[in-house]
Amino acid sequence: MKIFLNLLFVFHFFWLSAQNFSGSWGYEIDENYITLYGDKIENQNNGGRSGTLKIAIYATDYPYSGSYLNGYLLYEYQLDPLDAGYYYQDISKTGWCTYPPNGSYSLTIVLMEYISYDYQIVDYITMNGYTSF
Repeated sequence: MKIFLNLLFVFHFFWLSAQNFSGSWGYEIDENYITLYGDKIENQNNGGRSGTLKIAIYATDYPYSGSYLNGYLLYEYQLDPLDAGYYYQDISKTGWCTYPPNGSYSLTIVLMEYISYDYQIVDYITMNGYTSF
């Protein structure tokens, strides 16, 4: 039994890490353009390489707290895969903002990784308050 628990701990330890946001993150909307910016994206895996990464911002009716994301995609951009132990820093990208229907929305910046034929959310930051469009 002790060997099984030790193996379970080792297996769990090696698969805990993932890609994540670090530091401060935010956005700025200037008429038809939006800028997403942040301090760092880290690959904290113990080995290997991440899938292709995307950073996106969504407008939702309620603050996002994980699981399924149902909202309007305002903007997204792609980053190359990241080797274990490496990071992107001082990230800033500007592009065309696709506005949602008029109303007030909670905004969430998500980090997605291409895993098993689809992009999956691996980290997110929900902004405080609501933004009117």
